[in-house]
Amino acid sequence: MRYNKVSEKIDREIARELEKVKKVIVNELNPISIVLFGGVGKGEASICKGRLFNDLDIYVVTKKKISEKRLEEVGVKASKAINRGGGEFIEHSDEPYDAEKFFHVDLRCLKYSELGRLRKTTRAFEIKHSSQIMYGEDIRSLIKIKKQELPLAEGIRHLFNKSCFLLMTMDSKKLKGSFEKNEREYAIYHSVKTFLGCAEALLLAKGDDSPTYTGRNELFRRYYSKDFPYWVKKVDFATKFKMNLEFDKIKNVFEFWKQARNFLDFTLKYIAKNNLKINFRNRKELVKKLYKKLPYVYFNSYIPLGNITFPSQYILNLLYFRRSGYFRALFSWRDVGIRIFFPAYLLLFALEDSSLTKEAEKYLKGVIEIKEHSWEGLRKGVLKAYGLYYSQKLI
Repeated sequence: MRYNKVSEKIDREIARELEKVKKVIVNELNPISIVLFGGVGKGEASICKGRLFNDLDIYVVTKKKISEKRLEEVGVKASKAINRGGGEFIEHSDEPYDAEKFFHVDLRCLKYSELGRLRKTTRAFEIKHSSQIMYGEDIRSLIKIKKQELPLAEGIRHLFNKSCFLLMTMDSKKLKGSFEKNEREYAIYHSVKTFLGCAEALLLAKGDDSPTYTGRNELFRRYYSKDFPYWVKKVDFATKFKMNLEFDKIKNVFEFWKQARNFLDFTLKYIAKNNLKINFRNRKELVKKLYKKLPYVYFNSYIPLGNITFPSQYILNLLYFRRSGYFRALFSWRDVGIRIFFPAYLLLFALEDSSLTKEAEKYLKGVIEIKEHSWEGLRKGVLKAYGLYYSQKLI
């Protein structure tokens, strides 16, 4: 099996670590199958100085559903088995990023009886077509999904997540060039991931996708080299860089981060205009129209009551309220996850346009308590809300 494109020596080291991880999972959870997905499962692992960077993505397939609390406990134990910290940085984004402390084994569970009814997501598509079986039964043939079935909502979800991660990697201190521990590397890494996520979103806008990073890079070049050659070059660079993280090659972190942010902006505007048929004159108007339209179309692909917008999304808000205790989140039926995206996106560009800071606050006050009204204070509010929402692992 190949796990990376850098060297066979690194593959052998990854294989040794995976054996330790597998042993913990088998002993603790007695699964039917263990499926390795994400970059390592694709054979496109992110390597930095000869070691895996960021995380291991693993699904365990069981007869009965395993609670998130239990999965987290076992994930931490598996992380410790390979001498990694096992922390989730998204839950500690106010701390300096430490690559060892926050490297984690991200465990999720699939119920065996539900494999044939998985949601049409890029994750399910990748599990079927670009994963590796670490243990037990090869369940991939039981997953029924074709790339033609992948919804545009998956691309929009990438833009949601990338907006928040970009915001997570760049605070007021880092904007002045002050980085601690591995913060510089983390900012570069998520800038790279933003390029790749935006490329996938633009492929889904064409009704196409690939289960691997290199495959997406080839498709992106095929579709967009004539119209958007600048972004094609950036995606090609990001694809290759992601698999061999030579961070010293990026001399100006903030400039690279801005390029990724601007590609996200370009992608959102492209999809809004060409796929959602939204006309707009500026970002404020774009966000206002997305706020009105997205809740009616986004969830149709994800939840059984997606077409019944009020009850389906309000249930999600109730779940968020249980975690956050923020009563005002229940004042709207629109999903909190969508509402978090708007202030995150606006704050990314408030660095050049200060009027967007107040605009972001209008959306943010509906999802989390605002303790500081500055750009930095609102940034912290977005990340707190995102951490609470993300930790539910709804999709």
